[in-house]
Amino acid sequence: MNKTKNYLYNIIYRISICVLPLVVTPYITRVLGIENNGLYAFSSSIACYFIMFAKLGIENYGNRTIASCISGQRARNKLFWSIYAMQLLTGFISMSIYILLVVTVFRDNLMLYAIQGIYVLSSFFDVSWFFFGIEDFRYTAYRSVAARVMIIVGVFAFVRDSNDLNMYTLVMSAAFLIEQLLLIPKLIKTVSWEKVGWEDIAVHFKPNLALFLPLLALSIFNWMDKLMIGLLSNNKEVAYYNYGDSIINLPKGIITAIGTVMLPRVAGMAARGDLINYKKELKSSSKLVCMICCALGFGIAGIAPVFVPFFLGPGYEPTVDITVWLAAVMVPLCFIDIIQTQYLIPFNKEKDYTMSLVLGALVNLVLNIIFIPRYASLGAVAGTLGAEITVFIYQLISARKVYGVRDVLNSILPFVPCGILEFTVVRYIAGMSFSVLIILILQVLAGGAMYLICCVPVYYKEIKVYINRKNS
Repeated sequence: MNKTKNYLYNIIYRISICVLPLVVTPYITRVLGIENNGLYAFSSSIACYFIMFAKLGIENYGNRTIASCISGQRARNKLFWSIYAMQLLTGFISMSIYILLVVTVFRDNLMLYAIQGIYVLSSFFDVSWFFFGIEDFRYTAYRSVAARVMIIVGVFAFVRDSNDLNMYTLVMSAAFLIEQLLLIPKLIKTVSWEKVGWEDIAVHFKPNLALFLPLLALSIFNWMDKLMIGLLSNNKEVAYYNYGDSIINLPKGIITAIGTVMLPRVAGMAARGDLINYKKELKSSSKLVCMICCALGFGIAGIAPVFVPFFLGPGYEPTVDITVWLAAVMVPLCFIDIIQTQYLIPFNKEKDYTMSLVLGALVNLVLNIIFIPRYASLGAVAGTLGAEITVFIYQLISARKVYGVRDVLNSILPFVPCGILEFTVVRYIAGMSFSVLIILILQVLAGGAMYLICCVPVYYKEIKVYINRKNS
């Protein structure tokens, strides 16, 4: 399957994760209320930590290891079963600790956290890393869409008022479990059983842990903010931040999709020592990531004052500023994804990868402690922005031999003016005297068109080559 199809399937996969649940968001924000939404986000963050401990660093390690296996089908089968056996072992340990925590610490909301346990259980069956490693993105995309459709149907069918928080949690957790189970039939057809011993399993722990440490640090960016807001502020502020973060997850998901598609391809090039084609792929994907990053980042920042109140309903006005400032995180984030998925991970630079994220996590933690008590959810945004900039600077220094400051500037600078122009057009339309829905449609169409027109000179050579090929 070629790179373009892989990218499109992974875009479908990432968009289904980010977009389809947003279909129910306007309903949930109004039905459950701010307090319940904050409580759900807090409990879900707890569950996410145990899923992370269950899988360790297996998403990147399993993907890279399977992609790098060039010894034939039988060797790949054995490799899969040895990695998966480790996943089952760590999953069992994590699930046991989660149950203990629920019955001792979270007894006041015992049913809620018990239902979140289904979400933790789903980590036992997540073998998407294998399909990413063999560059089969189609099936993972389809099953993700199917699971998110189940969420939409389940929410509208069973969640009716503010007393249905546990039902909402059950719908979400059950859908995540089913999503992983849908991979099993395809896995059975793809992988044959190979007996593995303890020595086959044990060999994966050390390199997997090397990727788990940065994942642990990365979790501070993803979930620790919500936990610290809940601990240092209140559930309402958790809800404000959670929905701002959910809106920004769409462009994050699209950028991550490129990295996920490129990782097995680049890992294969690294294994073969094909550095010439590697550098071509790095420059090409870097330019594409920056184009998408600027389009979405400036666009979301521009549309937020109109979109957020319309989408979430009354009471969520603080989410507007959170969304605007989180959009600024897109710039360092796009380069972080480029460097870590296309250089640090495939070239086994786990030490640099880990150090960058540990430093970022420490910056995030310190800034959260300083700013959340004073500025609540906006304080967490300051922590996130400071952390992402720290990670970007460290990783850029680490990758300077293959991807330096000049490459960064060449990738991003052509698209910044396009993004500023898009932002200006979108904000100008916001002042027009039309209905909110009409304004939103005009903002998306006009802002998007202006950005694409502005990008034509940047891609002029590529467009000219494509037209000449079509005419020849």
